[in-house]
Amino acid sequence: MNPVIIIIGGYNSVWAAYLKMARDLEDISGLRAVGVPLITWHWWQARRTGDASHLLQKVAETIAWARRKLQAERFILVGHSAGGLLGRLYLHEGPVWGRTYAGAEHVTAFITLGTPHCSGRQVGWFLIDEANRLTPGAPYTDRLRYRTVAGRWLRGRPAGSYLEQRAHRTYRFFSGQGETWGDGVIPIESAALAGVDNLVLDDVAHSRKFSRNWYGSSPAIIRRWWPEGMIHDR
Repeated sequence: MNPVIIIIGGYNSVWAAYLKMARDLEDISGLRAVGVPLITWHWWQARRTGDASHLLQKVAETIAWARRKLQAERFILVGHSAGGLLGRLYLHEGPVWGRTYAGAEHVTAFITLGTPHCSGRQVGWFLIDEANRLTPGAPYTDRLRYRTVAGRWLRGRPAGSYLEQRAHRTYRFFSGQGETWGDGVIPIESAALAGVDNLVLDDVAHSRKFSRNWYGSSPAIIRRWWPEGMIHDR
């Protein structure tokens, strides 16, 4: 049985924003692709409480649905932006905010798109810091494939255009260095995990808010990061 792709959307996003990406992924991979039904309110609640257990529960419920309805036994997680942090926490074999998901047991591959992993850094944002505390780096390479994807779209500049100044501020928050390259939100170095396949895509922005060319905008861009070999179980 082929795995099912589970898309975990980014911060403040809604699932509907990834429908086209899901259909393009299905056409490219030949696999079913479904999304975790998150809405902006779920992210607001997590920000207010510093607890993302309800977000992780949505991931778990989506995978349980795919088990029942699609007879899936293995899964490929694709996390965009903060969705990649949720994916890391879902893989963790121990408790996360009081519940254990142990996703590494049934996930065959894990792809992150513009995710602020910030490996080795505590940045003061609960989702990043919790992921780095519980699952530093890529601890499950013995049983699943990892790929991190970063965009090289905009260089941060403190005295540049509005977008360059904004990028400078966000890059500095995530990496400590503002005058660097990234996707407009996440600097390249912050989107990587040590010891795994780290891919950098030229001219790809963080989301459609910045450019029509973002990680999930077209089959041409998706083909640049989708690894055909990931459809096979390890």
